[in-house]
Amino acid sequence: MNRKLTVAAGIALCAGLAACSSTKDAQHLSQKTVEYACGPESVPLSAQYTFQGEQALAARVVYMNQVIELNRATANNADMVGNTFRGGGYTWTTDKFVEGDVEDAKGLMLTRESAQPGAAQASNVGSMLARDCKVESVS
Repeated sequence: MNRKLTVAAGIALCAGLAACSSTKDAQHLSQKTVEYACGPESVPLSAQYTFQGEQALAARVVYMNQVIELNRATANNADMVGNTFRGGGYTWTTDKFVEGDVEDAKGLMLTRESAQPGAAQASNVGSMLARDCKVESVS
């Protein structure tokens, strides 16, 4: 009798563990690095994305030997058209993507905010640094 219960418990435990391992944990953190070629001159830009589950939380962009730390700016995944990351006066926008299809998403634009000279009130103007970034590789 005990042997049958032990076998049944073992089978139930294995089935439960298999079910847990087959779904992506929404709290699991992972990273992917995407190498882009931007603009007509194919200027290199690298973005290391941090994902929680399938959703991108942050991006570390390397452009012209400068590292830019950015956080996803669109709360609650409300961005229907693309992903937006901001930080330190920079904004990086991309096509919409999740971890499973990051290799299909183009980089749209990297901009830097700068104060407008001669303005009576503080106003910021975005300078475009890179645009039209095509995916070269993903690791």
